[in-house]
Amino acid sequence: MKGDLLLKFKHVSLLFALLLVFNFFASNFVFAEEIKETEPTLVALGDSIPFGTSLPDRSQAFPNLILDGETTVINKSAPGQTSAQLLTQITTDPETGQALQNADVITINTGNNDLLQAAKIAEIAAAIQAGKEIDYETLQKEVAAAALKAGENLAIILHTIREINSDAPILLYNIYNPFPSLEAEPVKTLHQVCEMILEDVNKGFPLVASSYSNTFVLDAYSAFDGNQVELVYGFPDVHPTIIGHQALATLANSLLLEMYPPVEPEPEYELDLTITPNVETEGPVTVHVNTKGHTPLKVMWMAGEKTELDFISLEDVNFLQGNSFEVNENGKYTVLAVFSEDGMDRAIQTIEVSNIVPPMENPTYELDLSISPSEETEGPVTISIDTKDQTPISLMWMKGEKIDLDFLDVENVNFLQGTSFEVTENGKYTVLAVFSQDGMARVLKTIEVTNVFQPVEPPVEEPPAEEEPPTEDEDNTPPPPVKKDETKQPVEKKQVAKSGNKLPNTATSAYNYLVWGAGLLFLGLGYMATVKIYKRKTRVQ
Repeated sequence: MKGDLLLKFKHVSLLFALLLVFNFFASNFVFAEEIKETEPTLVALGDSIPFGTSLPDRSQAFPNLILDGETTVINKSAPGQTSAQLLTQITTDPETGQALQNADVITINTGNNDLLQAAKIAEIAAAIQAGKEIDYETLQKEVAAAALKAGENLAIILHTIREINSDAPILLYNIYNPFPSLEAEPVKTLHQVCEMILEDVNKGFPLVASSYSNTFVLDAYSAFDGNQVELVYGFPDVHPTIIGHQALATLANSLLLEMYPPVEPEPEYELDLTITPNVETEGPVTVHVNTKGHTPLKVMWMAGEKTELDFISLEDVNFLQGNSFEVNENGKYTVLAVFSEDGMDRAIQTIEVSNIVPPMENPTYELDLSISPSEETEGPVTISIDTKDQTPISLMWMKGEKIDLDFLDVENVNFLQGTSFEVTENGKYTVLAVFSQDGMARVLKTIEVTNVFQPVEPPVEEPPAEEEPPTEDEDNTPPPPVKKDETKQPVEKKQVAKSGNKLPNTATSAYNYLVWGAGLLFLGLGYMATVKIYKRKTRVQ
């Protein structure tokens, strides 16, 4: 029974989670629709200025720039339109009427063509270039009549709009002087003519607007005064440049931002996952979670590439206390961060770990010592060291059969730059190879050299000394023999220790033979000399 209740509870929890997720996406959709619906609808009425004449792209016209483009623009303007034509449009055109009824903001640019046609600007320019006089008195009368009629039309236009839409703010632009104050003709005179006309005309806009609620006059004249070179295309064009349209939009923004403050965008929650170390390692690897400056209520992770629904199964979910966690295996890992109590604000991100490598087995270090030449030699003998493709940090050797501790006596240690050394004596030699900085990985090996021998130098024979022949006066008669006294007892000869070096035990009988041969040689020579002397004496007698 308890198991059934638990199973039902899990099903209910899963259903609730699904509904929560569905509600999340549904609420996002509804919210997006609400945002779209709360964007103000802007209806632009008037002449070629809001239409965007002379612009490379009509989307750069000022109605599209108001509130940074966060509006739905219905542009019902028309190039060359007069105030009388605008009045006809709003009273007879159903589309214009419907647009005004749904408008949240209405902009009006009118009266420009009324005055341009009355002042006959093109004719004035031609007259100036031809050097003709201008009839300013007639000009003033015609312009005054046109301005009066335009004012009457404007009043009816505002009244009609208020009957259609009583709440939307109406932004009424006054008229700017399109000609800069320059010395060159005909621009110089045209600037003066427009200044004369607009001085009185622009005073009428506030008077008309004040009669209607929520109607505001935007001072285009002051915004363009002295800035025509930058804000208006050059003569004979009278339309605003891109910068000029931006200036007109700015006039509207300064007023509308108080009515329609910008909606603070919902924060965008993101995660950035990184790992350390990012090079091959035996592990573990640390996954760092960056929440881009936002403080999450909960952060959790799961092994594998997961979706938000996978985190419903809490059995496999790991909750973080900080902003990082460690893993010991390669693979994908998914992090979910929740930023609100209702769970609607959240972010999910997956990262793959692929730099964990299996641990390396400790290498086996060996030494192989060999000598060359290997046959008997007078020396030297070269001892070569083979480290079996392992690269030692240091190589050293000592004479004799040594142990590791003997190499602490650095004064008697021979350090190698290469992998061989020479010796000139027989004996044992020990080599120590160190393969790690801590000295723990090392190998000791001893080899014995026995093929070095010392050459024996042959004895040097000295020639016998030549004896001089005896002279005639010399008596070569041999002395009489000495009689031996037999009464005397033989005296025992004592051995007397002689100083000097004894022959080494290694001496052979060859030396004895040499001594006996030399003695016999001297005896023979002495006998031959005696015989010669005897014969000479015999011949003389």
